[in-house]
Amino acid sequence: MARFDRLGEIDNINQAIYAWQRTVKLMEDGDPSMHQATGKLEASLRERFKRPISLVDLSQAIQISQSALILTPNGHPDRPVILKCLGESFQSRFDRLGDIEDVKRAISFFKASINLLPDNHRDKLALLSVFGISLQCRFEHAGAIEDLEDSISFLQRAVDRTSDSDPNKPGCLSNLGTPFRLRFETLGNVKDLERSISLFQEAVDLVPDGHPYKPGLLNNLGTSVQVRSERLDNVEDLEWSISCFQTAVDLTSNGHPAKADRLNNLGNSFHSRFERFGDIKDLEKSIFYKQAAVERMPDSHPHKPSGLSNIGISLQSRFERLGDIRDLEKSNSYKQAAVDLMPDGHPYKPSLLNNFGWSVQSYFHHLGDLKDLERSISLFQAAVGLTLDGHPDKPGLLNNLASSIELRFERLGDVEDLQRSISYKQAAVNLIPNSHSYKPRLLRNLGSAVNLRFERFGDIKDLEMSISFFQAAVDLTPDGHPDKPGCLYSLGGALFNRFRRKSDDSDLQRSIVLFSTAATSPIGSSIIRFKAAASLARVSHLCGQDPLIPFECAINLLPHVAWLGMPLTNQHAQLTEAGQVVRHAVAVAIDLQYYETAVRFAEYGRSIVWQNLLSLRRPLDELRETNPELATRLQQLSKKLEGSLSHDNLLEEEQPVSLQDVANKASTLASERDKIIEQVRQLHGFEQFLKAKTFDELSSVAYEGPVVIINVHGLRSDALILIPSNSEDPKVSIAHIPLKSFSHAISENLFRDFSRLLLLAGVRARDTRKSEREVCLPDREDSFKSILCSLWLHVVKPIIDGLAYQPGDFSHLWWCATGPLAFLPIHAAGNYDSVEVGENVSDYIVSSYTPTLTAILDQSQPDMTDDFQILTVAQPSTPYAPPLPETEKEVKHVKDIAGSLRVESLISEEATTARVMQAMKESNWIHLACHGMQDHKESMKSGFLLHDKILELSEIIREPLPKADFAFLSACQTATGDTKVAEESVHLAAGMLFSGCKGVIATMWSIQDEDAPKVTKVVYERMLKDGKFNRKEAARALHEAVKELRESGADFLSWVPFIHMGR
Repeated sequence: MARFDRLGEIDNINQAIYAWQRTVKLMEDGDPSMHQATGKLEASLRERFKRPISLVDLSQAIQISQSALILTPNGHPDRPVILKCLGESFQSRFDRLGDIEDVKRAISFFKASINLLPDNHRDKLALLSVFGISLQCRFEHAGAIEDLEDSISFLQRAVDRTSDSDPNKPGCLSNLGTPFRLRFETLGNVKDLERSISLFQEAVDLVPDGHPYKPGLLNNLGTSVQVRSERLDNVEDLEWSISCFQTAVDLTSNGHPAKADRLNNLGNSFHSRFERFGDIKDLEKSIFYKQAAVERMPDSHPHKPSGLSNIGISLQSRFERLGDIRDLEKSNSYKQAAVDLMPDGHPYKPSLLNNFGWSVQSYFHHLGDLKDLERSISLFQAAVGLTLDGHPDKPGLLNNLASSIELRFERLGDVEDLQRSISYKQAAVNLIPNSHSYKPRLLRNLGSAVNLRFERFGDIKDLEMSISFFQAAVDLTPDGHPDKPGCLYSLGGALFNRFRRKSDDSDLQRSIVLFSTAATSPIGSSIIRFKAAASLARVSHLCGQDPLIPFECAINLLPHVAWLGMPLTNQHAQLTEAGQVVRHAVAVAIDLQYYETAVRFAEYGRSIVWQNLLSLRRPLDELRETNPELATRLQQLSKKLEGSLSHDNLLEEEQPVSLQDVANKASTLASERDKIIEQVRQLHGFEQFLKAKTFDELSSVAYEGPVVIINVHGLRSDALILIPSNSEDPKVSIAHIPLKSFSHAISENLFRDFSRLLLLAGVRARDTRKSEREVCLPDREDSFKSILCSLWLHVVKPIIDGLAYQPGDFSHLWWCATGPLAFLPIHAAGNYDSVEVGENVSDYIVSSYTPTLTAILDQSQPDMTDDFQILTVAQPSTPYAPPLPETEKEVKHVKDIAGSLRVESLISEEATTARVMQAMKESNWIHLACHGMQDHKESMKSGFLLHDKILELSEIIREPLPKADFAFLSACQTATGDTKVAEESVHLAAGMLFSGCKGVIATMWSIQDEDAPKVTKVVYERMLKDGKFNRKEAARALHEAVKELRESGADFLSWVPFIHMGR
């Protein structure tokens, strides 16, 4: 057994069991050594059970001890030892199965043994320790603080009875360190955590290097140090904990039974560092070590379920960071396996069910399948059902269940779901004291649900109740706490609703103050502060007060709403409701005749994600290259300030923290972030970091021709046109043209009809640049004409008339549309039932689009001298998509027209994602003739279908294209966009613009394979006329090419999708 203790080899313990079994068999019933022999056999069997292999060894150990107890009369000196062995066996079975009755039996046997032994007995010390540990286990299951206090008391007695020279002293110290950590996690007293670390450190110091206990003691020390690193936000502690875990793993042999648990802890520590700094390498290490841990655990291992769940948590983090749906699928698979392995009575089962529920709910948010929501509700319900009312996790579990049921109400509208949600949230509030840090959040959640019921039924009693809950949340949350703006915003909204019902002016004034306080708070979630500012603006406008200042506040918060450290998918998700607020702000500014302000608002509120990227020209990675310390600290602070201090899943927070402590910490972090941003702005090339451009900076965008910003809102619809001066004066004028016959409702109807038309025509399919021509049926032609005529009469003609353009002028004009108009073909507007000249937009102007003014503002030319290169990519037969035979002919046109200019051509299997990306970085002009697709669920996964896989938008924008000047995206749906975030221009053409291209030809939907070569030929003949490359001819060249295609008899489906973006 001594050799097993050191090396952990199973053969050693098997030999010990075999020897003790033979010894027992050779003894007669009355042999005085029988008790000692059976005790040794029982202990060996229990130790082998810990490996773990099966429950057979443990059952045999219990049976042997029970038989020995029956044979041992009261008063026999061996009876306390047998009682202790029975207690240890039942404790071991509890560790495996989690049955609370087993730990109760263990406590009973330990207590009986302690009562029979005198204080000076050699086994008394060990009994005090195991008894304290069992009490600790019962506390973890049932949550009774008395058990934890008793555990500390008995374990302290064990420590006090042991001298420093006693070899058992390190173990006693380590045993006592754990309940002190648990008490900290329960009550939040930092002194308990300090005491825990001190005890573990003392234990480590008493054990020499090379001792078999050293790795376990280091592992325990690392656990408490990691908790302190999270509690006090201490980087040194985080690194110390990783060092402890790493050393523990390195010192543990591969066959040792504790190796798996120590690998798992090491994986958790790397996950913590990933959450702190956002370095994806730490997350990869976390997954690696956690998987290595689980691979060493048989299904019977007591920690296998939690290990599987931990892998799932890290995989979900990777999904949230990188957006690969396969990671979320794997996460669900691991969490499902964890739940399946854990028996229902185990104290950790509710936690695993809760974690799995959140993962499945994330799947619902991602894909929208109601079955996933139903499943998450079922999992949360099971977690609640397995948790006693007195357990500290019960309020959080009830809140999570209630939130998921409320989601179902929002989806299906079943009032019974809303009632159940309120009931569960009320129960959660009732179970938690006012002093608990979760209480304000639970009150606010309850208030929101009751307010939702008021909105549904209009019962004023519900409104009064919601106000009382919100007020209580406000009162319990100290100033400076990151949740305070949310509480203020919720209360302000409820009070404004009451004002609208009762017309009590005091409610109106209070709501204005609350919205203002929330909006201008330096800390808290930016999306909440944005909503508060927007609400303040709306209320101010309704009351005849100046709404522009709060609108400015809201719009200036948008870059923080989609902050740079957030995954791009999440940035877009945060901006889904921003567009309506921005369009309202622009409409109000126009209404008040503040046209320059309206232009600024329109620009600041569009393409926020792209603007963030442009502010650095690359994402945060470029700052990391220039100053890694500043970049890391900024990302870390942004993550904490933008919501990581407040979770929807309350159980994610491992220990309660006082509300005032959180407030103090948040204020410190906000101040530090502001200082770091100022430091960043001192760096060369980062002077405009997170700063919006002034109107004077934006106005130069019109130097080559008018730029038309079209804003459509329920309040009004307008066009603002930046018109260049005819003199040498660099200033531009702003022409305001009201679109009196157009409305937001009309734009939505047009968009709906247009989307239906394209769907019926089959040109929005994922896999099509059409290899066979679609037939545009007469009724579809009529629908097209109707839509284009409406755009002409209500939008484009008033603008053309306002600019006094004449047919044949062919001035170059840029369109910058908002909302539903961003998805409609303004460039093709016209009355096509008329044969007269001057009845469609192309008779007057050459059209280009731009997602933002900034996108066409910075027109610094890439170096295009002797090494000018055109890249052509053709995919005539993509392995996983229909063939496109005309693509080879298309790129041959480019090569023939290019003449002596260098052309890099990648065709078929040559066109892999890696080779194409590399060639794009080395080329000035890029021509992609292949399938393209717009992913309507994850817009950043839109991409070009190359030979090996899809070249996704997320990959294209990851690195800029330093030489890029122009791109011709001869694929389908390269300028389609994401309807959920209309203002964000999330499509391939915009991606190419923001990666460095100055101009892009793209398509709004699937094009015909046979049309692409015709358009390509006309475009390049003009752009490469006389062997000279001129990107600025692209818009006019496309105008001519499309005109030829239209006049050749092509239908609307064929010629309308081609557009030009940029310069």
